[in-house]
Amino acid sequence: MGRLLSSHPSRQVRELPDGTDTVRVDLPGNTQLLFVRDAAVMATLAERRGLDRGNGVNLLRSVFGTGTLFLMPHDTAHHRRAGEFNRLFSQRQTDASTPDIAARACRAVETVGAAVAAAPETPVDMQDVILRYLFDVGAWAITGVDVDLGAEVAVFRRGVDALHREATAMLKTALAANAPWTADYMAREARDAAREFQEAGRRMLIAGAERHGLADTLALRALKRYGIDPASVDASTRFPPGILVEVSMNLAASLFTTGNLIERTLDHFERHPDELRALRLSIREDFPAGVRDLPQLRNCPTLRALLPVMLAQSPVGIVSRDVVEPTEFVDGDGIHHQLRQGDAVIFDVEGMQARQALKLDQALSEEGRPTLDVLNQRHDDVMQVFFHGPNQCPGRFLAVADSALFLIEMLSSFDLHSLDRQRPLERGIVNRLGGSPLMRLSPVRPARAEASPVPATPTRTLPPSVGRAISPP
Repeated sequence: MGRLLSSHPSRQVRELPDGTDTVRVDLPGNTQLLFVRDAAVMATLAERRGLDRGNGVNLLRSVFGTGTLFLMPHDTAHHRRAGEFNRLFSQRQTDASTPDIAARACRAVETVGAAVAAAPETPVDMQDVILRYLFDVGAWAITGVDVDLGAEVAVFRRGVDALHREATAMLKTALAANAPWTADYMAREARDAAREFQEAGRRMLIAGAERHGLADTLALRALKRYGIDPASVDASTRFPPGILVEVSMNLAASLFTTGNLIERTLDHFERHPDELRALRLSIREDFPAGVRDLPQLRNCPTLRALLPVMLAQSPVGIVSRDVVEPTEFVDGDGIHHQLRQGDAVIFDVEGMQARQALKLDQALSEEGRPTLDVLNQRHDDVMQVFFHGPNQCPGRFLAVADSALFLIEMLSSFDLHSLDRQRPLERGIVNRLGGSPLMRLSPVRPARAEASPVPATPTRTLPPSVGRAISPP
């Protein structure tokens, strides 16, 4: 019991005995923790209103704020906000944004190429590279314009490190759930960093307000929800704390997950050189000129090889839900379970995703078809990591698109060698690589990887109703 309470469920679920769909752990206070490892049961329970985000996320709410989408209970406010996200980040809108995201991926890799050409022996901080790319895409998609948030990368990284130190143990989660006031005395460094990161939200709101009347974006929706006339916003505007939390933390949540997915995928291909060689052959066949100006992601051998690895490296190892109303169900083994208010359910989405590998391969076998269309149609079969039901991740299409486009460019352009050869996987709120993110890079395709000036392209604006946010489910 002590070990269970001192670690995170995403670590404990990997140590459960095989052969059963559900594993029950009795906790003090006549409550139970139920681990669910069957996708059909997860799909069923995801629709039950008796399971929701309740007191079990009090500690995270003290850091991210109560208005962050992935921590909101499934009520009317959540329904409206999720509807906004789903409309702005739909498959269709992501397809429309593909050329813009691809151009940003190319610029990010070209910037790395210039740095490597200037100092070939100097290690590259790949975590910094990935985050700067995602900040670029994320700020543009939230606001509709380019917003340079590079200065906020350091505080974001500091906050993530603090969150892993301060908010991983189940004991702290349980304490904050049963005595909400205690959350204010935990995760203090992470909370301080989150407050500092609100500067990113302020800058996005100012930039996004300039596009009033031109397109529908998350920034404009947030301003209108708080009764702020976008035309009145300028650099001196003082925003209510709630809107700063909402905009900055929704961006942070997207970076929190997608950044780790990209970093872990790079690590996978470094450790599997045969797979990397095969992938590069596919990339050269499918994308001879790279992804710049690519109009749409369509099924091809490259994506058939890359997407299963990406989804297997998803940092979302588990999804937890509190039992807020008595609920009962029968699992795949025919066992009847009665859940009481105060119990908790942990869904092993990492294990479920691994068991869907064959279905994913089959879904991607139809070459030439729009990839996001396939994933949308087969979502509940092949993308378990984005959960099910009303709390399904609204940024799943953007997570796939911006990750894939960056990875295609980076993996086809450079050999990457980690200075830290044995980076451990740290399981927690999200699963991430420990150790040093420093890597030595060497060009493998001189025509595309050698140094070249980063083009000063004019700012492109979003198609109507396009935005970006990716959050843990």
